[in-house]
Amino acid sequence: MRKSIISLALALGLALPAFSDTLTIKPDAPARYTVVKGDTLWGISGRYLKSPWKWPRLWQMNKSEIKNPHWIYPGDVLVLTYVNGQPRLTLEKSGQGDVRLSPQVRMSDIDKAIASIPARAIEPFLYRPLVVNEEEFATSPRLVAGPEERLAFGTGDRVFANGVSTAGNWQIYRASKPLIDPDTKENLGFEVLYGGDAQLDKMGDEIQTMRITRVASEILVGDRLIKAPKDQFVSYVPHSPDGNIQGQIISVYDGVDGAAQYSNVVINRGKREQVEPGDVFSLFKHGKPITVITADGQKKQVLLPGQTVGKIFVYRVFDKVSYALVLDSTDAVSVGDVVAPPEGE
Repeated sequence: MRKSIISLALALGLALPAFSDTLTIKPDAPARYTVVKGDTLWGISGRYLKSPWKWPRLWQMNKSEIKNPHWIYPGDVLVLTYVNGQPRLTLEKSGQGDVRLSPQVRMSDIDKAIASIPARAIEPFLYRPLVVNEEEFATSPRLVAGPEERLAFGTGDRVFANGVSTAGNWQIYRASKPLIDPDTKENLGFEVLYGGDAQLDKMGDEIQTMRITRVASEILVGDRLIKAPKDQFVSYVPHSPDGNIQGQIISVYDGVDGAAQYSNVVINRGKREQVEPGDVFSLFKHGKPITVITADGQKKQVLLPGQTVGKIFVYRVFDKVSYALVLDSTDAVSVGDVVAPPEGE
């Protein structure tokens, strides 16, 4: 895998440092840190490590634990210790001293647990399937009529649908644009625009009666309905992807010209490529061509070296694409930027 990463780096004109298995603790890392409300696991780890995604090693977690939730809570005290010269982070509990951090669940306090990454930044993308596959969208239920023959609807309106098969809450969408793989030209799915929410009032054989409960944007006859997903709590611990998965950014949210920290992006890799929540990828930007003046006064076009510009954290995975959050960046992240495992750093 390291050979493949180096090959990618050379292709992009990058110069990556030699891989080292030694954790480097920041000089100003706190010996003790009390977790506060609003912290994230990524942010806490950034207090100790230059590369926060490596925190499972600092916390002495094994492979199975890395891919399971790891919950800590405001008021917990983290203690930095050294065992045989190697740094280790432990959790101090009242009356028990230092204990090894390990995945645990306090069901009564689940809503108080701190998340891996900023929850507010990804909330709309957890509960709204803004990417759907072509077949799912083509066969999903749709709004067919509304009150007084109106074409647009508002909160509280009774509307009529065709194809709704179960009771409960539904989300309303319309197609925006296809997501096309830049290399294979395959249609990976459709980006859809979220219009609002509706709840089933009455089931019918051909026509179902629904009521609009929330309007986020224009809702029209012909819009599609998708069953609202269950709530999710993102507590995945970051880890390098299994295998040498490489891809590209194919869509950017929350930015016009480029994504910055805490922006959401879509990559052209998903479940079929074994991407999973918690995967961390490095972002690589191609070098740009510039014109220089040579010693003899002639103009010449040269290519600037490519560079590593940040990290993304995958938090939701579809069949062919995935949502990821930009957690750090030194330059604007753009469509076409390359993603690859971070082992080479």
